[in-house]
Amino acid sequence: MTSWNGNLDQTDIVEVKELLIGRKVVNVEDDKLLLDNGAVLRIVPNKGCGGCSNGWYYLRALNKVENAITDVEMIREELPNPDFCGPDTAYRIFVYAAGIQGRQTLLDIEGSDGNGYYGTGYEIEVIMKGRPDD
Repeated sequence: MTSWNGNLDQTDIVEVKELLIGRKVVNVEDDKLLLDNGAVLRIVPNKGCGGCSNGWYYLRALNKVENAITDVEMIREELPNPDFCGPDTAYRIFVYAAGIQGRQTLLDIEGSDGNGYYGTGYEIEVIMKGRPDD
C-alpha cells in the first residue's frame, strides 16, 4: 500500500492500482474519495489557460465502491469534437469489485488539451490519515 502523502496522475497506473486494490470507497464528498483505510483521494482536474479553453478538464463522475476492489482499469479515450483545436479527451478509472458483475466507473474526467501547452488530465492528491504531516 502506498504510504505517503503526494500526487499521482493519469500516467501512474501501477501506483493507482496499488492504492485501490483491496480497498473500499466508503464515502464520496465533492471532489474526494474516502477509502476504508482512512486515505483521502482528492481529484484535481487540470486547470488550463486563463483566457481560453485549452487544457481545461472537468470532473464528470466520482462514485462509491462498497465492495473490495479487485482490479483497476485506467483508460484514455478521444471524444469527437468539431473544434479545430483537436479532440476532447476522457480519462476514466474503472474498477472491478468482489461480488459485482462487470466494471464500475470510479472516476470520469473530460476536457481538451487544445494546443497542448496547458497540460492534460488530472491529479489524485493522496492524503494518508493518521500521519504527523496531515
